[in-house]
Amino acid sequence: MSSKEKPFLVAVLGMLIVLWMCFYNLRIGPPVKHEAQSFDETPLDSRSLSRKQFRTHLPQSRHPLAQSALDNGLSDEHDDNVGRSELSQNMRSQVLARMNARYQNKDTFNELSKQKSDFLRDKEKQMTPGKSLSDGSGDAWNEEFQQLTEELLGEVLEELKKVQNATSDRADVIDIPVKVQSDEIADSMCGERNGSGTGQSGTQLKSGLRLFGQALHSFVLFSAYRFSIDEFVVVGLVSVYLREKYGDPVSSCAWLPIGSAYTVDLLFQSGNSSSVQKGIVKLFYVNETLGTDYDIAVCKCTFEDPVGANAGGGSLYLNMTSASAKEGFEPVEVLHELPDELLSIQFEGPFRYEYAFCSPPIWGRLYPKHVKEWLMYHHSLWQGKVHYFMYDAGGIDSEIERIFQPLIAEGLITVINIVGTQKFRTFYNSQHLAINDCLQRARFVAKWAFFWDLDEYLQIQPPANISSILAENEDAVWISFGHLVWSKIYCKQEERPDEWAVERMAFHLEYPTCSEKGRSSTCHGSEGLRKWAANPRAVSVGTVYRTLEPEWNGVVFNASIARINHYSGLVAYNDESNCVLIKNLNEVDESVALDGWWWKDISMAENSKKARIYSQSLHIFNSSLSSDYLSLTNVARS
Repeated sequence: MSSKEKPFLVAVLGMLIVLWMCFYNLRIGPPVKHEAQSFDETPLDSRSLSRKQFRTHLPQSRHPLAQSALDNGLSDEHDDNVGRSELSQNMRSQVLARMNARYQNKDTFNELSKQKSDFLRDKEKQMTPGKSLSDGSGDAWNEEFQQLTEELLGEVLEELKKVQNATSDRADVIDIPVKVQSDEIADSMCGERNGSGTGQSGTQLKSGLRLFGQALHSFVLFSAYRFSIDEFVVVGLVSVYLREKYGDPVSSCAWLPIGSAYTVDLLFQSGNSSSVQKGIVKLFYVNETLGTDYDIAVCKCTFEDPVGANAGGGSLYLNMTSASAKEGFEPVEVLHELPDELLSIQFEGPFRYEYAFCSPPIWGRLYPKHVKEWLMYHHSLWQGKVHYFMYDAGGIDSEIERIFQPLIAEGLITVINIVGTQKFRTFYNSQHLAINDCLQRARFVAKWAFFWDLDEYLQIQPPANISSILAENEDAVWISFGHLVWSKIYCKQEERPDEWAVERMAFHLEYPTCSEKGRSSTCHGSEGLRKWAANPRAVSVGTVYRTLEPEWNGVVFNASIARINHYSGLVAYNDESNCVLIKNLNEVDESVALDGWWWKDISMAENSKKARIYSQSLHIFNSSLSSDYLSLTNVARS
């Protein structure tokens, strides 16, 4: 081998080591600097990150050249050209050191080197253009240098393989030196610490993929009902994202009698038998989410044959997607029926009440005075033939309870606690959930169910009343009322201390119609803002402003016949805009809009006065009327 081939061989060997190290880096994971890592970043993965994102703790190599290769190959402070140069220099120095050690006599080694240099110089002078030096026969020194270089490279590769084997076994969890944030949040997220665990900067963190909690749920059960010997309805919340990704969360249903020999795990793997009956599931969705996490689902389960008809009791199971939504389905018990409980369930009329009112979720603090006025007005409207379903989302405090208590004692109010729904983000703050649950609750309780807010009042224009308009439309699936906005700012003068707020509010916006001025917000349908009532045995799903299943086959009332008067925010505790501007009604012309917007109308004031006189005679309101009512009035005024 000639003198010009030696540097070339060293460079080639150095490049081989660098290339091998590049392959090695891909296998064990690329390096990263030692700066602190933010805890809110995604946990690092040693097989997927770029070179400058991850740095492992490699074992110390016992071979100096292998350690030099590791240092240069993994260092972020050296570019590739510098790394290759240093590796080549290290390789040459190691070979020369071994040559020196083999000859032990420095003079002999130097003399051999001088002779080799002279030989190469003479050989180079004799070389003709285009002829390679490799043609010549190298001397013993050249062969020995090549042999030692090959031996050294073999040792380096063997050492690097040991390093790879030592790190590949722990690729799933890799130690990373990071700075730990010294606060409580970091302490709670840091996992397993080395050292004192004081949470101070500089402690070591053992990191990896560790799962806590669950971000979304395939299905959140709220309520379940039996409506016949072969039909059940389940109401709950469905994750919008998981439904879009994995499909419907429920595939089928089954009835398992008490004492059945079948185990729950095999429930949906077997066919129908005397012990297990499978049903057909039909899912209905509200499909109004507007970016929220959960939608409302109504699940109807029907069987070909009666289930539990012997009143022996049993359980209804739904075959739901598992918690991860990836592992198939699992049976979930949604309703348990005790022995003989079937005998006490009412499946048909006559019904105890003519009407049922379904409140929205009651969230914030309410004016007790206005809540009581609302109850007194509508109790008069329905002539006491009503049951109230009040959905408490944390807003029913002790003052509201005091108003509800006489009606609860008479069996006229049922309070449903839905405080837990705050954990699940839904459109309209769970109002759709309350509506669809109440549709099921009211099915065999009342002929008609009504849905609107506590700052809205139903007004039927004389000579009609609620009983007459429903009797005229008894075959209708639902009825829809006009929506009329009233002013809380403009009021007439107060005439007596116990006068209701709505008696003084005598100005509203122009009558809404569906055909004039394109006011679609007053029409029934997907764009409507009307409120409604329904036959709960004929309607399965509804939203705030309309029914969904079925959407049609109803009656739409014009606001001149039946309407919802909306006093926006009237019931809110901190609303101080009530009756700011007092008007003398004798000085206001009914044919001219006040300030160009508000039209004078005393019909609601007259209806409210009649309702107040009637309801004050009822013991459920009169028992605390004198002192308590005046105290509530004073609280509202203050």
